[in-house]
Order: sequence, then structure tokens, then C-alpha cells
Amino acid sequence: MAWGSIWCTKCCLWQANCWAGSGMMVIFADPKEWWLEVSPSMQAEAVQQSQLCRSIASRQRAYLNALCLQAVLEWIRADVTAAAPWLTSLLPAIWDVVNGTTMMLGAIRLVLLPTDAIDASELEVPQEWVDCPSWAGDYYLAAQVNPEASWVRVWGYTTHQELKAIGHYDSIDRTYSLAAEQLTLDLNAFWATYQLCGTAQTRQAIAPLPELSDMQADHLIQRLGDPAIVFPRLAVPFSLWGALLSRSGWLQALYLQRCGIERTRPAIVRLSDWLQGQFTEVWQTVDAVLPTQVVMAWRSSESGSEDVPVYAINRAKVLALAPTEGKDGFALLIGITPIDSTQMNLGLHVCPVGQQATFLPEIRVRLLDGAGTEVGQASATMPETIQFQFSGQVGEQFSVEVAMGDRTLTEFFEV
Repeated sequence: MAWGSIWCTKCCLWQANCWAGSGMMVIFADPKEWWLEVSPSMQAEAVQQSQLCRSIASRQRAYLNALCLQAVLEWIRADVTAAAPWLTSLLPAIWDVVNGTTMMLGAIRLVLLPTDAIDASELEVPQEWVDCPSWAGDYYLAAQVNPEASWVRVWGYTTHQELKAIGHYDSIDRTYSLAAEQLTLDLNAFWATYQLCGTAQTRQAIAPLPELSDMQADHLIQRLGDPAIVFPRLAVPFSLWGALLSRSGWLQALYLQRCGIERTRPAIVRLSDWLQGQFTEVWQTVDAVLPTQVVMAWRSSESGSEDVPVYAINRAKVLALAPTEGKDGFALLIGITPIDSTQMNLGLHVCPVGQQATFLPEIRVRLLDGAGTEVGQASATMPETIQFQFSGQVGEQFSVEVAMGDRTLTEFFEV
């Protein structure tokens, strides 16, 4: 960067105007730190963004994060034009529950941690930014925000590796912290590292978080979405909380729930309606969906006859999993037979709908009970269909989760 500097008699600090194009004023109290001016327009925009959060505390957190993000982003874009916030549309949802903002410099992740504390003696990082694989950063920047004086001060940084190696973990508030003397206090060193060693190893390996079913996530959202819970991030074990944050859709749903905004509920297929001949259009007859050999296998009875169905009612739904080029799609088959007025036997199959009945290796199926707990799972690497047989009480709920690659679909049912 090229700079022109003057001495300011008003604040007795060096001031400079960036010649690289942003026109932003940078106030140097220490040439190793970034002292960035906050403009009135930045403050107005930060106020507007903060109103998207529900509580007074979350609004203040959002305000500080928005100011810090705008100031640092404008400063960095003078050198790295491609710099951009991470998950821009979800920033209100993030700030509603946790402090911090991630900025992307290509593949490098900077996590900004703002505070309005007068004494900036340490860097405190919420566990989400360290132990969630999809949230973890490469570099963590300590920032002090003073809205009244209209400046943001970025005064030190560390890496993910250093946080994990020497950071103090507080299990009560779930944060990692480093004292000022443990940080790198020369921001020039950060730029040198970024420009010369952009691919340097900065992260330590992170243990994977558990996989949540949609039903488990929904239960967590219902519970943590209660605005009376002031700190939802501390209300459940971190493994569950981190897993909930790992999907942007769940994070957004939690935010809407806490704000009292009605969200779309998953449709539940009531199998008892099938006994009355009531079917939605997506649930078709098996003959209309499946190849002949699959229909024959599905309709085999104990006596070996292929004309008598095992289940009294059989329906199939084509799944909207994007098929790989040259491969056919897949269907979910459900068969039901009443045992009495309170119970029924159920069969569940997942199979290809094309004439070449072969699975892709990545097809995975999980059967979950009403609480979202896995009660059965299978993956398909051979031509056979995935099958589950079980019984259920009228009113019981379950779900079927089908995954291919990074795409997952879930169907919800009630017996």
C-alpha cells in the first residue's frame, strides 16, 4: 500500500489517507496496529443491522460486529479486492447467539473478535469459532471498538493452532483465550505471512461433530428457540450445539424461532390417511414408478406368489436427489398393513427407479424414531434395495433420511 501522512495536532497522532482507493482514514497510535475510522454511514448501517436481533444484548453484539466488519473490510479491500464476509445473509442469526465474524481472503479465513472493553488485555474466542469444523478460522484478530470516538483498533492476532495449543479453555462460558503477551502484536507480520505464506499451515485437526437428524435438530430448535433462554449456546452440550450450527438452514430456523417469526414446518405423511384412500400426488402406485423387476420383488409373499402383495397398501415417491450423469434416480417405497385398530406393520424400501437397478456407493439411509434417534441405517453398494421392516403404534412418528454425497432429504411420517 502507498500512504501519505500528516501530523494531526488535534489528536496528536499520525493520520494517513489511503492512496489505494478506499479514501478511508487510518489513525496510527502504533504503526504495528490498525486504527480505522468509523464513518457516520457505517454507524447508521450498523444500527440498522443490529435491529434484526431480538434482545438488547444481541443488538449490542451485532452493532459492534457490524462496525468492526465494515471498517476492517474496507481497509483490507484496498489491498485484497476479493475479501468478503462469510455467510453474509446469516450474520444476524450468528450475532444473535455468538460474538465474532468471519471474513474470507480467498481460502484464508479471518475471524474478527470485537469488544468495546476499555482494557483490551486478552483475546477471547467463543468455542464455535475453534471447534466447529465448518466455522474454524485460520487467523483470529483482536479488535477494540469505540463507537463514541468513531474508531476500530485491531491490535493483535493468533492462529487456530496457537489457540488450541496454548489457549486457556473456559468450560463455563466455552471460550478460548490468550493474554496480550501471547498474541502476535505486529499486524505487519500478518500481512507478510499472508502475502508470502498464504498456504501456511494454521489449523489444528478438529474432532468431527455428531450428525443430527432433521428431527433431532427440530427438537433442539424448538427448545433453544425459547427467547427466555438467554444463552442458548450454553444450554446444551457443545457437541449438539456445534452440530446444530453446522447447517445454515438450522441456524436460520433457530434465529427465526427466537425472533418469533413463523417458519415452515416439515410436512408429515399420515399413513392412517392411506387406509382411507387419501394420497397426495407425490405418492404414486409402485407400478407407475418402479421397473418391473423391483415391483415383482416388492410384491413377493411368504408363499412365493408374486401376485399377492406383502402389504395391503403400497406407495412410492421419487426422491429429488440430483442423479449423477448417466445414472437413474431413486424412489422411497412404503408399504403398510393394519394389525388392528392401534397398530400396523410397515415396510420401507429405497431403490433405483431405472431399468439398471444399481446403487451409487454414496447412497445412505437412516431410519429415525420420533425423537430423532437412529434406529436403523444402511448404505447401498450392491444392486439390492435397502429394506426395513417394523411395526408401529397409531400416532407414533418416524422419519427416513436419504443421503447422496452432500445432499440429504428427509421424509416425516406418522403411523
